Amino acid sequence: MKYFLVLCLSLVGLQGCAEAKIEAEIDEVKQIEELYEQWREAVATADIPSYVAVLDPDVRLIPPGADVIEGAAYYEQFLTPVFEAATYKIEVITPPRVEVLDDIAVAEYEYVIHLKLKNPAQGVTEPGALTASRTEARYFDVLRKSESGKFRVWRHTWQ
Repeated sequence: MKYFLVLCLSLVGLQGCAEAKIEAEIDEVKQIEELYEQWREAVATADIPSYVAVLDPDVRLIPPGADVIEGAAYYEQFLTPVFEAATYKIEVITPPRVEVLDDIAVAEYEYVIHLKLKNPAQGVTEPGALTASRTEARYFDVLRKSESGKFRVWRHTWQ
């Protein structure tokens, strides 16, 4: 009977641990969903500092058909002429579906990006930037948890 009681108490403890882990993952998914809300708002308002705030310092932007942009500082430099040339509106087709795998998470989502040129004669000229007035794409991101416990976009690509 003594061993049975110890076994039961151990199982109750394990169940409590599992429930705590599930709650922590739910909180992390919510934090990541908020990150994407912040990112969409930053795009809509051309707020480069808010945009870059969701990026890991070692981010890699992997645009189809263009060179990889490595690092948040270079990503920020890339964004300046992009937002100077156009305004953007994001239409969410499929919201980010997030899976947390310890300190890494993945997100898959589908957006339509509506681009409006500020000067139609100039256009968007940055390699890797969206240039069409309407682009529907499926995105795939890998996020990494920072030392502060917040997830940031570490790899970003689409097709």
